[in-house]
Amino acid sequence: MPSPQFQKLLDSLGQSSASTEASLDEIIAVYRQQTSDCLLIDGLAPSIAKTTKVEMVLAGEVSSEWVLAEDADPDLRIMYIHGGGFMAGTLDCYRHVVEALSRASGMAVLTIDYRLAPENPFPAGLDDSVAAWTWMLSHGPLGEGVPKAAFLAGDSAGGHLALALMLRLRDEDKPLPKAAAAFSPGADFTGTAPSMTERADIDPSFNRQKLDWIASVYVTDGTPLTDPYVSPYFGDFSGLPPFLIQTGEREVLHDDGKRVVEKARKAGVDAHFKTLPGLIHATEYWCHFVPEGLATLNEAGAFLKSHL
Repeated sequence: MPSPQFQKLLDSLGQSSASTEASLDEIIAVYRQQTSDCLLIDGLAPSIAKTTKVEMVLAGEVSSEWVLAEDADPDLRIMYIHGGGFMAGTLDCYRHVVEALSRASGMAVLTIDYRLAPENPFPAGLDDSVAAWTWMLSHGPLGEGVPKAAFLAGDSAGGHLALALMLRLRDEDKPLPKAAAAFSPGADFTGTAPSMTERADIDPSFNRQKLDWIASVYVTDGTPLTDPYVSPYFGDFSGLPPFLIQTGEREVLHDDGKRVVEKARKAGVDAHFKTLPGLIHATEYWCHFVPEGLATLNEAGAFLKSHL
C-alpha cells in the first residue's frame, strides 16, 4: 500500500503549465518555477541537518557544491547530476536529495550546476559533466587529492546524462566510476520503448508530447536522436562499470531503463534494473516527504557502497 505521504504527492501533481500561446522564454520560466514549487507538499519544504556540510566550489569551471552528511568520508566521492528535463533544476532544489544519498552511502557528494537548455543546448550539459567528473578525480572537499573511489549518480535528465557520461568517458579513454546509479533516466528520445504508450494512462507527470518538446529544446544542432550521447539506449555498453537503474512502475520511461540494462547485460556489464512498485517519475525528488523516495535513495547508496 502506498504511504499517505505518497498519496498527497499524487494529489499535488498536475499543476497547470504556461499557455501554448506563450513564448518559449515564458514556458521555460513557468517550467523552472514549477520544478521548485512542487517540492512544497502539505506545507513541508525540504531541509538538511545542521551537521551536514555544504561547500560551493568550481569543478572544472562548473559551479557545483560538496554535500557531506555527518560522518561521510571526504575521500569517497559521488558526482550527482540533477534532473529537470535539461532545462530546470538547481543546487538548492536538490540539496536534500544529495544529503540523503551522502548519508546512505557514507560518501561526499558533488552536485553540479551544469548549463541548461534552451540557453545552452546539447552537448553543453554533457560537456560540463565531463569537466566536473575530471576535476573530481583530483579534488575533494578537503582540497586537491585523488579519491579512494569515485562513483556517479543522477535522476531523470541527470540519470540520462550519467549514462551518456559513462559512454563518453569510455569512448575518450577517461577514468570511469567504480559504479553508478540512475533514477528514472530517459534514455531514448525517439520514444520507441513500449511503456511510452502502455503506461501513458497511469503516468501523472510525463508523456510522449513532453518528451518530444524536451528533445526539440535540448537538441538543436541537428544531432540525430539516435546518437548515443543524445539517446544512450542506442549506445554500446561494453566496458562500462556496474550500474543500477531504478524506475517507477507508473512511468512511461519505465522501459527506457529496462532496455538499457538488458543491452548492457548482453554486453557483459554487471547492470541491474529495479521496478519501484506503484511509484512515479523520480519519486526520489520528494524524499524529504515521501518515505518511498527516501527508501530508494537508501537502496542506491547501499548499492554504490557495495562496490567499494
